[in-house]
Amino acid sequence: MILYIIPTPISEDFEKTIPDYVIKIMHGLKFFIVERARTSRRYIRASGYKGNMEDLTFFELDKRDKNIIPKEFFKPALDGNPIGLMSEAGMPGIADPGAVVVARAQELEIKIVPLVGPSSIFLSLAASGLNGQNFTFDGYLPVKTPELKSKLLFIGKEIQNKGTTHIFIETPYRNNRMVELLLDSFKSDIKLCIASEITGINEYILTKTIGQWKKNKPIDLHKKTCIFLLGK
Repeated sequence: MILYIIPTPISEDFEKTIPDYVIKIMHGLKFFIVERARTSRRYIRASGYKGNMEDLTFFELDKRDKNIIPKEFFKPALDGNPIGLMSEAGMPGIADPGAVVVARAQELEIKIVPLVGPSSIFLSLAASGLNGQNFTFDGYLPVKTPELKSKLLFIGKEIQNKGTTHIFIETPYRNNRMVELLLDSFKSDIKLCIASEITGINEYILTKTIGQWKKNKPIDLHKKTCIFLLGK
């Protein structure tokens, strides 16, 4: 009984980020748990799969409630057939609804085998120069202004008192608004790393203090995939 955690590309060039052995394992599977079957089929086909796509079975997570994991999703594994878990991009289970699938598989004592692949969260942290010994991933910050300002105040205190690096993401069309808010909310010596389009041809990863960013604003981030990191 095996559940393979299969990484998927976070940019247009998967050949640079997905090892050959991962592709080989993926091509040997017949059953997959995915967010969207269409996206997963496209990726498998683009990776050079030579088999018949009609022979593959895709179990899609519920779009309205991804905490619902039907028992039949795991029946192939319980019957001795390995299955693969794939997200829309990056590593399943990290800032991803696949974590619920893995938790259920753990309860069923299915062996979990994570495969090597890209995670924008960890790649951005590694490239930021910020504290990689003590960090927190905050996911999406609150949208409403009062809650957002309260969260940013908390993050500022954590950075000052504990040296914690805080990592978060934003809806692409609100990236520029987020940058402006960060520049207005933090002291000039706090460092902000902006990591955009990681592993892609337009990759942009730059760390400066808030004071430096105010003098030289970043590129236009509208509708770009971004990770923001704050720290010392």
